[in-house]
Amino acid sequence: MLKKPITTVAVCGPTASGKSDLSIALAQGLNGEVVNVDSVQVYRGLDVGSAKLSLTERGGVPHHLLDVFEPNQSANVAQFRTLALDAVRDIRERGKLPLLVGGSGMYFTILLHGLAEVPPTPADVRAAVAALSPEQMYAELAQADPDTAARLNRNDVQRISRALEIVRVTGKKPSELLAAHEFSGADIVSIVLVLCRPRSELYARIDARSALMVERGLAQETQAILSRFGDVPALETLGYKQAKALLAGELRHEQLAHEIALHTRRFAKRQMTYWRNEPAKRGWLVRPADDEPGEEIAGFESFPARAQKRMKGFRAMCLPAHELLAALQQRLSQPLERSEVWFLSV
Repeated sequence: MLKKPITTVAVCGPTASGKSDLSIALAQGLNGEVVNVDSVQVYRGLDVGSAKLSLTERGGVPHHLLDVFEPNQSANVAQFRTLALDAVRDIRERGKLPLLVGGSGMYFTILLHGLAEVPPTPADVRAAVAALSPEQMYAELAQADPDTAARLNRNDVQRISRALEIVRVTGKKPSELLAAHEFSGADIVSIVLVLCRPRSELYARIDARSALMVERGLAQETQAILSRFGDVPALETLGYKQAKALLAGELRHEQLAHEIALHTRRFAKRQMTYWRNEPAKRGWLVRPADDEPGEEIAGFESFPARAQKRMKGFRAMCLPAHELLAALQQRLSQPLERSEVWFLSV
């Protein structure tokens, strides 16, 4: 535990919202370095399907926690947190600003609030859970802890199996253990930038990116991982799961981009719900405040908005790039007592 939390800036939001481009611009303007907070980009060889930036696209900005694990290695949140904190400390010690960038909400939460302590899983329990099919795992978890099951993607076998291991070892719900912990181990505070686009625009970007992944060789990349490592859990993620179906003859090539986009749009909805609810749950300051100008973000009115209860729609600040950079520079010149979230229209 650090004596004083390290100040960072985070670039978050749903997939295909423009996080990578903004992070490069901010890193160049704020003398920063990027720390990856994407649960797929940590794997070597999973490049096309995770939209990992090439060296050229990184614009000379150093990136940390990319290509850390082989696809057949288990990348749990405790390992990630340790590696990410090491990177953040190193960046800060060199007088630069750490920029946390990615779409994995749970990774951000454990970075900003720490990890609940749970006992290790005995080998026999791990083997018993691993022997279950993904459907059986999810069904058992849903029965034992509906809240955790609802939060997790049904295809996220790694996190589902870990949650089920906790249930079997402790006899308690993972959601209750997390609530009791209250994420009190804060080593980092952050200005969290959540990128918001109208749903129709976001979906169009998802469609275009899905088609581009197919064009750039997602199926070939998936085949290469299968040939070298077998059907590893990392290939159960968005894009790779659909590419596996293509390779197995369960999808036609002309269906692949559509299927990826369909499932990605559903995932983006869950990401937006997460960021609408997380600030109030954690007690973060939220902008725009009631007395600040904001732009209505169309298409998300049906999402719960605990952070902005009195607002029917989804409000976000409209700041051109130069104004955002100036606002961040001004805010970072003052002590950051707690994390705060800025919803941004992009």
